[in-house]
Amino acid sequence: MPELPELTVLASQMRRELTGKLILRAECLQPKCSNVEPGQLEVTLSGRRVGETTNKGKWKQISEKERYKIEALYEQGLRPAQIAEALTPKRDRRTIEREIRLGLVEQKRMNPSTSKYAPLHTSELVYRADTAQMRREERASNKGRGLKIGHDQKLADHIEKKIKCEKWSPDVIIGRLNAEGWKYSVTICTKTVYNYIDKGIFREVTNKDLWVKRDGGKKRKHKNIRTVALNNKNGRSISERPKEADDRSEQGHWEIDLVVGKQGKKAVILTLVERKTRKSLYVLVKNKTQKEVAAAIRRARRRVGGDFSEVFKTITADNGSEFLDSKSIKKAAKCGEVYYAHPYSSWERGSNENGNRILRRFVPKGTDIGKLTAKELQRIEDWVNNYPRKIHGYKTANEMMAAA
Repeated sequence: MPELPELTVLASQMRRELTGKLILRAECLQPKCSNVEPGQLEVTLSGRRVGETTNKGKWKQISEKERYKIEALYEQGLRPAQIAEALTPKRDRRTIEREIRLGLVEQKRMNPSTSKYAPLHTSELVYRADTAQMRREERASNKGRGLKIGHDQKLADHIEKKIKCEKWSPDVIIGRLNAEGWKYSVTICTKTVYNYIDKGIFREVTNKDLWVKRDGGKKRKHKNIRTVALNNKNGRSISERPKEADDRSEQGHWEIDLVVGKQGKKAVILTLVERKTRKSLYVLVKNKTQKEVAAAIRRARRRVGGDFSEVFKTITADNGSEFLDSKSIKKAAKCGEVYYAHPYSSWERGSNENGNRILRRFVPKGTDIGKLTAKELQRIEDWVNNYPRKIHGYKTANEMMAAA
């Protein structure tokens, strides 16, 4: 940022060139640097004339002395807005909110409860000035000349928006940029984005905003179980499933499952995932009975339209009682055959399991699914089907379905 003498010169030049000029249109290029909403700024300025141009100094980082004042006020129970007013000079409420997040640490205390069932310690998040100062100095040291993303603010803003607002992962962001043709001046990789997040380089994004942290690419080892479920001896085994379904060489082979919600509540979500494209369909179901599941499949059939027997060639399910009536499922779906995975082999329906894990981002365990509307569920389904997948070269399920 320019020093004060440079700001004075800049203000003088603007005074000579702009005073009395009509503002036809205003655009806020750096919303985070403005103390008003961008839309409000544009509406307020457009159509007005420039009056006086002055400079009011420069923005200053919070000092170590101020941090200890913030700590004392925070311990008194004051809210960020009250702390901002109490400081000299006054600070913006959002500045104090960011500062408090910067200095939060978990502090353990002895539990005063005498109950033998009570835990020995309790914990709470508190603001510590020395922690905030240390983290600020660490961030400052990381923002040196070698920080590539510091040379392209638009790229940084793009990454923050995709993670914070659209819930994309760093891998998907970088993969999609590469697939579409990189349009920014600075090129970085997925690992670099994760490192920046770990070090607190981004203004708004932290590790808490990430859905899943990197796991090093480790894969689970699965046992080969080749027994049939005791409650489903008449069902056709997944071992009999067509080769085209197993190797995902053609569309029309789906996996089916139910996602349950709050304990004691009956409403569930029926999930259908197409194996080749990973296209997902979600349907609200009143309860887990075979009758309601069949009705939900019929609703899905009406949504898909067209020749449903071509869209749904096979369905693979687990051995839950709600799926054991294969005749009802075939009749409802008008599909060729229903196959059943081996017991304790959820990995055999990997597309469904992965899809359900994505769905859980929006419908966490313990959610009362009965309060979820069809419109809300449709919005989630649209997000899932428009989320780029690494396995498809960062194309979406909808793009893969349309290309077939």
